[in-house]
Amino acid sequence: MRNLCASLLIGATVLLSGCNTTPYDRATIYYDRTQFTTQVSKDFPDIKGPILQHGRCSLLISTPGSTTGTYHFCTFALTQDELYVQGWDATALKYKEILRVDLSTLSKVALDSYFRTNQVQLIEQRRQSALSVMIDDGGYHDTAATERVYETIKKRGVTVVKSEGMMMPPAPPTPVVIPIVISR
Repeated sequence: MRNLCASLLIGATVLLSGCNTTPYDRATIYYDRTQFTTQVSKDFPDIKGPILQHGRCSLLISTPGSTTGTYHFCTFALTQDELYVQGWDATALKYKEILRVDLSTLSKVALDSYFRTNQVQLIEQRRQSALSVMIDDGGYHDTAATERVYETIKKRGVTVVKSEGMMMPPAPPTPVVIPIVISR
């Protein structure tokens, strides 16, 4: 009985203590909303026009028609003519370009959603990418901000199509179990 009470007490303590970890995207990508436009303009002086929207994001890059792509945590800057997506180089303390999309070269755009996750899918002639905006503190998708990015791109006259499904990162490797039966 004493062991049961001790086990319940330890179990309740563990459950009530919770986890307080930094989301991985926040830990690996520097983003300060107030300083972002200054920092990104310094790192990329060729950005055209004022930045309409910016924030943390997750990005998948693939070929057209594929629903599996390379996954990146990132920040983005959306102007009237282009979408700039950057990663963070912690050694050089500056942003590095992951993707740059000229909105006039987009052939199609789609918005796909699954529960609280939205993806803006940008389809070019030889590349397809999916962008999901994250909240400033990282860890959660910001569906309203993702929809605003989609609406801004849609206003540019890009053809809107139905999505072929959410883009996902490749499945992680899993161990293969091969049962060996030895008869006697």
